[in-house]
Amino acid sequence: MSKLFSNFKQQVLSAGLVGSFHLYGEEVKLNENKQLFISGELVKSDVDTLEEAREYAKRYIENTKLLENIDTTIPTDTVAHYIRQYHNIEKITDTLIESYIELASSNMFTVDPVITAIKESRTLEYAGKLQYELSDGSLVAIDESTQELLNKLLSNKPEVVDYMRESKDNFIRIIREI
Repeated sequence: MSKLFSNFKQQVLSAGLVGSFHLYGEEVKLNENKQLFISGELVKSDVDTLEEAREYAKRYIENTKLLENIDTTIPTDTVAHYIRQYHNIEKITDTLIESYIELASSNMFTVDPVITAIKESRTLEYAGKLQYELSDGSLVAIDESTQELLNKLLSNKPEVVDYMRESKDNFIRIIREI
């Protein structure tokens, strides 16, 4: 045990570290200048205590993992690819792409192969995820563990949930701030 402590003490003294630990598989370091690093990236300055560093790192890593679990609408490049694949259209405009995305988002029946391809790609892309359409028409998809975490954190905050429902930007902003 004392050998482990002396190795840790040696690391602290030689590297200018105040503390170093692993959290959720990420290396977290606090140096003597009160700077907090996660996986080598400076994420916060002016951290006063190791406990403050630990709490901030925990929130930061959880938020990062939440953001990684959020998928957004189908990329316009993919829609343009499907349009070229199934139709002989020379100029594909943003308006045309938006129209296809809107039609694919609706439940209206169609035999257009582009719409079918978009819906099929969404089905594969969002498999195992909970998909939500926000007020601005954008889609977000989160896995069940992310949903459970959001349920716990936001159960008594309906105004925050309403704000998140407005747009993808609001949704992601809140997750970053949690």
